[in-house]
Amino acid sequence: MHLQLNCPSCNSEIRAEDINIDKVLAKCAQCNAVFNFEKVLRQPSHKRQEVLLPVGIESFQTNFELDFEINWRKTSKGLGFFLFFTLFWNGIVGIFVVAGLATGQYGMLLGISIHLLIGIGLLYYVLATMLNTTYITVGHRELTVEHRPLRFPFYPNRYLPISDIEQVFIERYVASKSNNSPNFAFRVKLIDRNKKRIDLIKGLKHPDQALYIEQEIEKFLKIQDQHVEEEWKG
Repeated sequence: MHLQLNCPSCNSEIRAEDINIDKVLAKCAQCNAVFNFEKVLRQPSHKRQEVLLPVGIESFQTNFELDFEINWRKTSKGLGFFLFFTLFWNGIVGIFVVAGLATGQYGMLLGISIHLLIGIGLLYYVLATMLNTTYITVGHRELTVEHRPLRFPFYPNRYLPISDIEQVFIERYVASKSNNSPNFAFRVKLIDRNKKRIDLIKGLKHPDQALYIEQEIEKFLKIQDQHVEEEWKG
């Protein structure tokens, strides 16, 4: 029987001589932790076809670190139309702002304040999408997600201990609607040791982008791919 285990405390690979199949116990030679792996034996793994590096994502790996760089300008569909709409919206709103300031009719500015805020939000989002790169770094102690140079609204930076990560999976969700038809996007999620679901990265427009990130993180951390109920199956 081929069995590959990793220590739940330090994520080190467990040597074959430190695994007791009869007692379903294993001992880590690195941190001396002793743990039961009965749950691993009960959970069936499922294999999926290898996903190749998708457009817009760069990946680099050493023995100590796995790095992803996600270029949002290259991975986002319809950015040209969204940019045109943002400029058009802000151009119309700008005419009223200039007219209100020039004539001293400040009540006009109050009346269009919601439209002004929407325009600023649209402009910030377009700039962030055009300029930003998301950096995902997976080490042996910590997983980090950082968006630079601008912070993405509703896309927080993440700093997670590797020892807390139990599983990686992807979800499909409705990002927006066009003519009452859903526009789907994909996100990579983690399950921690408390069974909490944590968004790692979202807003990916093609499933292969999310699948590739999941695949490479699981390979690097030696996480056995397991079925998750809410996982997108394709």
